[in-house]
Amino acid sequence: MKKQLLSILAALTVGSVMAQVPAAAWSTNQNAIFPTTAVNTGVKYMDAVDANVVWVIGWDLAAPNRNYNWYSRTINGGSTFAGGNIFSDTNTFKLANMEAIDANTAWVCSYLKTGPGGANSGGAIHRTTNGGATWTNMTATGMYTSTTCFANWVTFLTPSVGIANGDPVNGEFELWRTTDGGISWNQVPAASIPNPNPGEFAIVNLYAKQGTSNVWFGTNSNRMFRSTNAGITWSASSVGPATNTITEIAFSGPNNGICYMANSSNALELWHSFDGGATWTQINPLPANLGFADIGAIPGTGNLVSYGSGTGNEIISYSGNNGVTWTDWGSTGIPYITGDFVNGTTAWAGSLDFSTFTDVWKYSGPAITGTVAPVSAFSIPNAICLSGPSATVIPVNTSFGSPALTYSWTVLPAGATISAPTASAPTITFNSGNTYTVTLVSTNAVGSNSTSWVVTVAACIAPIANFNLPTTACTNFSFSAVNTSTGSPIPGYFWSVSPATGVTISPSAIGTSPVIKTNAAGIYSITLFASNASGTTQTTQTLNVAPCGPNTNFTIPNTFYFCDNKTFSTTNTTSNPSGVTGSITYTWSVLPTTGVSVFPNYFQQNLVVTVTSSTVAQYTVTLKAKNASATSTVSQVVSADMCTGINENNFLAQNIQVYPNPAHDQLNVVLPASSETYHVKVINILGEVIYNETTIKNTKDNLSINMTSKPRGVYFLSVETNHEKVTKKVVVE
Repeated sequence: MKKQLLSILAALTVGSVMAQVPAAAWSTNQNAIFPTTAVNTGVKYMDAVDANVVWVIGWDLAAPNRNYNWYSRTINGGSTFAGGNIFSDTNTFKLANMEAIDANTAWVCSYLKTGPGGANSGGAIHRTTNGGATWTNMTATGMYTSTTCFANWVTFLTPSVGIANGDPVNGEFELWRTTDGGISWNQVPAASIPNPNPGEFAIVNLYAKQGTSNVWFGTNSNRMFRSTNAGITWSASSVGPATNTITEIAFSGPNNGICYMANSSNALELWHSFDGGATWTQINPLPANLGFADIGAIPGTGNLVSYGSGTGNEIISYSGNNGVTWTDWGSTGIPYITGDFVNGTTAWAGSLDFSTFTDVWKYSGPAITGTVAPVSAFSIPNAICLSGPSATVIPVNTSFGSPALTYSWTVLPAGATISAPTASAPTITFNSGNTYTVTLVSTNAVGSNSTSWVVTVAACIAPIANFNLPTTACTNFSFSAVNTSTGSPIPGYFWSVSPATGVTISPSAIGTSPVIKTNAAGIYSITLFASNASGTTQTTQTLNVAPCGPNTNFTIPNTFYFCDNKTFSTTNTTSNPSGVTGSITYTWSVLPTTGVSVFPNYFQQNLVVTVTSSTVAQYTVTLKAKNASATSTVSQVVSADMCTGINENNFLAQNIQVYPNPAHDQLNVVLPASSETYHVKVINILGEVIYNETTIKNTKDNLSINMTSKPRGVYFLSVETNHEKVTKKVVVE
């Protein structure tokens, strides 16, 4: 559910701000380059990756419920920022959190403005791998689809291992894990997560992490959830009364941490833990110099930091004793919203920009130090291929603590050897297939900490990426990419399409065989990445996507007779191309419009056109037919006959049929369908009328004339209407 930004929403008075004076340690002012049209732009979320790379998400605190999706990024330590919009519109997603991996890769979690459960429900996770230029939906099948679901946050403990959090669905918190960088996601089993209390939910962007295995999140029901094995299993503890809501979390190590609570009176409380969140004690009264907007850790120092925003709470301060006391850096009047430390010397804080001051402040003070309990952290692949008699791996050790750490590595069960069990990063050799647990214990004078990693070693077949596409595709119509890749274990997949503008991949870019749709014609490059423990391969195919408008066609008479009924009709024979489905809409036009009326209207399948003007000799009738892919157009011309005289070589002459000729006992005359009166005569060579009939043919039909008793010779067949006459020579044998 939506996070309760207690200090911001309750205390901040936008537009009434005292003079802003930064502390000496925070005097470097930078600009995240958010839209200048928003008067009160500010930094909503911030993630500092290293000394050069910082990602931020912006919002307008004059109207915090507006659905902005601004991002900005620096890759030069904040000297310059550049960014844009994550999504093409502000009507679909609302940002819940953002987390960066490196200069090019970042993730956002969003809930839907209108989702499966109505307003503000459901959600998705998106990733960029090109610095924010494009964002790809990486939501797995079944993720955030229930009517009771709500996406809260996504985080990564390593570039490969990530966790996505959502509110309870069917009585269980929705938690998902990835071990391949978000290519595939698996839901954490219900048995591995404590059941939620009635009405309990998690909160957007409310989580903390330490190392590669420890992660916490809080709820509106006073509970703190923790995993010590990178999200595989979870425990929960209570913080204060059941009516309290956790609003902020920060841990400076695997054991020491603090949290903010909103009590039943909506007042702020501060609690701390010294055992990883298993038990909590309130710090009462609230310490002086405490910022209410956000809290965080200063990695490698054992210190915590708080950020304040709101009338009388514009402050940034730090604590070296787990939140008991706080030291103010000395800023005045700057509405800090959030911040992030890379280490004890590099940090940024985000604030509001009241169209006068920029919104990012960089730390330039002395190094922050302190005694730090060990945090054991390392990563190795979750699966290793045994392609020969053995396989080796060197762990990436990211443990920290002060003073310096010593290490002890173990692997269980038997079947593996460690080159140097006390080295920072030894070589581990697996001599047989099995599921192994690798454990690292880190120790210094403050204490010890351990973490474990489970790895499966098995025979593998390297993936071969391959897929099939249709030979043709139409704009705005979906086509399938049929995955025929191979590999063991079964690979995870990621799809990309270039150019990406106007392209949708359903259900997501990490599906096995997705459905792809483009809204513009062009040549598209479609790439499939297939990954398993043996590695990653990719393949690319191109497909020409073209407009597939209807096969537009219709018929009308060549001529209509103004002296007769003054009308003509269309016969629409339009159809979709082969393989294209869906409805077709029509738009007709008749030019010139002088004296023209149509029935029933210009948007029906067919028209009846009535002409009342005798000054136009020719009309052009145009039909535009549109389907979901494109529009196609065809025109035809109809002439107006004003009936000024007998015309022997016009419509009747072209459409009358006489057979057989020579005739024997019977002569057949086929008259074109018309509401006109036909006068039909047969005349011998002496000028005598031997057959005379008047008839109206509303449908095309035969007129049979008995010639049995007539002498052999030449006769003349005359067919006449009020404005046209045809004479044909007939021979009787």
